[in-house]
Amino acid sequence: MYTIHNNGIQTNTPMKALTQKQQIVLEFLQEYSQDHGFPPTMREIGRGIGLSNVSAVRGHLTALEKKGYISKDSDKARSIRVLQSPSVFSRFKKKLHEIARTDKGVFHRVVYGIAVATRGRNPFFSGEANESMVHELDKRAVEHGWNFVTKNVEPDYVAVVIEVWPNHSPELVARRIRAAGDSVARQHPRKRRGKTLWADGYAVTTEIERLDQLLKLLLEGTKTESKGSDRTTDQEQI
Repeated sequence: MYTIHNNGIQTNTPMKALTQKQQIVLEFLQEYSQDHGFPPTMREIGRGIGLSNVSAVRGHLTALEKKGYISKDSDKARSIRVLQSPSVFSRFKKKLHEIARTDKGVFHRVVYGIAVATRGRNPFFSGEANESMVHELDKRAVEHGWNFVTKNVEPDYVAVVIEVWPNHSPELVARRIRAAGDSVARQHPRKRRGKTLWADGYAVTTEIERLDQLLKLLLEGTKTESKGSDRTTDQEQI
């Protein structure tokens, strides 16, 4: 297990490029700590980014350390320090895009239809929790440079059509949507059923007209999902 100390340390060493998975791990480390107030375990990192192999998680952490994005003491648990925030560049790109007033060329965007559902179709996002979820999604849109084409928050699912930067994979966006919901769950703890708010899996497509169909399949699988299951429900990438 590791602790993240995000204390704004600056380095003059040029930062090496990250693979997509390394970028996801780095952002998960920072966001989990910010959202929960405590760091994730290696298993939680794995679950959060879709890796069941703890050794693979450890490998990504080692790569991040070698590239200068984190530091850790190999002799101590809870010793990770994030040296550079991955979200700074996202905010820079958003600002540059606003100044340039263009989506073309280097700053082109991609559009996904993405849906996630609550575990067992728990109608969690009703009433005040619905308003809170909309607010949390809007906060993350500002931070990560998203643009919602449509945003549908229902009691038992969230479905969006979203315009994002090319390095924001569907997996990353779905995880951030879930993180927004987890933040809402901490605000409304009495509405939560069990330890896990979200069902496994998600629906994603670039053919936006298919989102409703995929959402229906996701919800059908979610309804019969057992509370203790770690099985992935319907997930289709197109």
